[in-house]
Amino acid sequence: MSDQEHRVTHQATSHASATVRRFTDCVGDQWTVYCIRPPSLLAGVITLLPHEERRNGWLLFESSEGERRRLAPFPADWATVSDFELERWCMRATRIEELPNRRAGER
Repeated sequence: MSDQEHRVTHQATSHASATVRRFTDCVGDQWTVYCIRPPSLLAGVITLLPHEERRNGWLLFESSEGERRRLAPFPADWATVSDFELERWCMRATRIEELPNRRAGER
């Protein structure tokens, strides 16, 4: 692998680690945290979202058991805070119902 290929691989890894984190909570459940940011191309559409707090993105917490939670807005330093702090935010985040349950509630 050339030095240039190595640098590109390292940059991609660094970029990926800045947008995804994993931690284990105090009861042993494993969580993956994704930073969801709407694409800038859709900026005009984003303003139409009914959830104003999500227009600048959100953190999606997903447990190994399939539970999902959303935190919006979220602190800019989320990628560097301790796992303990990340777990606290996860516990405060809004639980996301499965899609069929969400749709039933919208009717």
